[in-house]
Amino acid sequence: MKQSSKLFTSIVAAVTLLSACNEQTTAPAKQPVANKEQPKEQAPLELTSVESTNQPFTISLLPKFSLEAEEPGKDVVMHESEQEQWMRIELLSKDATDQIETYAKERAMAVSEQTTPFEGTLLFEDAIAYEAHMDDSVVYIIGVTQDSPMFLTVFTKKEDNWLDTFMTMAKTIKRTANTENETSEQPNEPFYTYKSSNQPFQANILNGYMAEAIEPGKDMIFLDEEKASMTVELIDEGADWSLIAEQAEQYVKASSKDGTVEKITWTKGTRSNGADVYKSAIENGEIYVFVVKNGTPMRLTIFVQQANELDPFLQMAETIERID
Repeated sequence: MKQSSKLFTSIVAAVTLLSACNEQTTAPAKQPVANKEQPKEQAPLELTSVESTNQPFTISLLPKFSLEAEEPGKDVVMHESEQEQWMRIELLSKDATDQIETYAKERAMAVSEQTTPFEGTLLFEDAIAYEAHMDDSVVYIIGVTQDSPMFLTVFTKKEDNWLDTFMTMAKTIKRTANTENETSEQPNEPFYTYKSSNQPFQANILNGYMAEAIEPGKDMIFLDEEKASMTVELIDEGADWSLIAEQAEQYVKASSKDGTVEKITWTKGTRSNGADVYKSAIENGEIYVFVVKNGTPMRLTIFVQQANELDPFLQMAETIERID
């Protein structure tokens, strides 16, 4: 009797267990909603729209960034505390699109010989970009070729790279009315004032010429940097003039096609009058190095292919003013 009772109890337990399994299979228990991970919403960016007073466009800026006119046709976006990281904006006319790739590469090469095509991702669908490395910094030259052509030049650091931050703001650039006519017309004045962001000076640059910082302590003014250009290097008080003269002579000699260097004293102009000049013939023209001691002490390195290309550079050199 006891054995029959045990057998009956085992059968009941088995049936109960099988029933429970069937219920789980046909109707699985739902997990509490509280256990599910909810997607996190990203906070919207705090952007403030700003209108340029220098070029016909608006841009939305992140907190602590400002927009300033650098010179006619160029604006800069800067951070209030990180002055070494900034972005230059240059609007272009639509007919400049075909030359953007060439100019972008030339500008990058002018910054550093360590230039490579940019292989990262940009927010612009149609853009040509190069990156130039120097010491602990990197410069990105970006030519945007879509409906609103422009050049974007980003100066940032290798370790603390802000390219994405500047691109977030650059993507919001919108041209204002009549921009095509305004950007293609030349200013009424025959020159514009260039204020260097690299050295403490400003100069009047003739229309058709460009000016930009190429490395710490050097700015370049050029019509085409591969054909005609002038590099400006300010010289501080107390400099060793004999060493500067020796360096100038050695540089010209190294650039000369036959190792011959001619030294003359310049007798024209005002600021360049009395300057020591080292000159020589090169493969495609001439090289001049002016060591200017009067007014604003500086060293000017000029490459020209034709003799008539020298005077415009000297005309612009006469306007260089130190602004410490």
